[in-house]
Amino acid sequence: MKIFTLTDTIGWSLRRKALVALGLAGLTRTGGESPASLLAGDHWLFLMFDEIAVKPYTTDTIFVCSGWGKSGKLSSVATYAISTNEWHDAPDLPKPRCDHGIAFVDGRVFVIGGWTPDDGTTDTCVTFSISRNKWEVIPPMSIARSYPGVAVVGDRIFVMGGWHKQIRTCIVEVYKVSGNTWTAPGVVAPMPTPRFEFGVAVIGNRIFTIGGFNDGALSTVAVHDTETNTWTKLSPMPTACYGMAVAVIGHQIWCFGGYSRKNVDVIEVFDVDKNEWTTSKFKMTSPRNGAKAVVIDGMIWIVGGESGGKALDLVEILDPETGTWTNAPSMHSPRYNHAAIAF
Repeated sequence: MKIFTLTDTIGWSLRRKALVALGLAGLTRTGGESPASLLAGDHWLFLMFDEIAVKPYTTDTIFVCSGWGKSGKLSSVATYAISTNEWHDAPDLPKPRCDHGIAFVDGRVFVIGGWTPDDGTTDTCVTFSISRNKWEVIPPMSIARSYPGVAVVGDRIFVMGGWHKQIRTCIVEVYKVSGNTWTAPGVVAPMPTPRFEFGVAVIGNRIFTIGGFNDGALSTVAVHDTETNTWTKLSPMPTACYGMAVAVIGHQIWCFGGYSRKNVDVIEVFDVDKNEWTTSKFKMTSPRNGAKAVVIDGMIWIVGGESGGKALDLVEILDPETGTWTNAPSMHSPRYNHAAIAF
């Protein structure tokens, strides 16, 4: 019978490594008959447990939709399967769209607002069912907006700020997935600063809004407590910018690139517990804005973006511990100001 050791876990996800570490700890502390050690000690039992209990909760898909491409606004959708290291085409959006928000709740992807050829800045929203492989229309927002900030807390999708009728808005409204309904504007407290194209991060029940644009690039940072319905201003980011990619690692918010009079390659990190910013010694491989970030097993994936006036098909992975960048397979279509999410 094959016995696992920690050297066998090279290249595994953090979950699978933790599972084996648990088993080996059980073997050491309670002997060979503990359930954890039996799991680690039997190769085939472990693989069956991994298939049943671990894989269903493991992030394996990056979902990328629409945006700006070589020929203008896109309706194309692509998914990247991490387990097979391959890109696949998915059903197109009902119409081309860019500058929109995205969320994932209960097996469905939600695409919110943005800009479409028919409407211009739009209040329309659509949802994609993973199980049915199909797009459907859901009720529209109360106002049209592009470049909104979008965040998920529980089964609520918060839509904040954005560009509305040639102005920057601070309005917040919430879509409750289980009820298929929107709250009226004013129920949720508005953002302290009107803005669009800002970064958004969620930690627990708190929503952080970072940078953005309002008569110029902003360094403003504020947090919304969804339980008390209050906003609090926090320490400003070192570089005022908009169009950055944002990722969360633990209680740190990582901000990549963006536009600050020009595209920048800076990486800045906000420590939520300390309310402090640091400028990382690591940099992006090229200055860019309009890229998107997702986190998978503690690694930060940067997808697409615009650099040198061109849309990028580039997909890069940063190890935040070492600062090492590696390349994943490129997207089939270059794009920026798209939407990306992992599940």
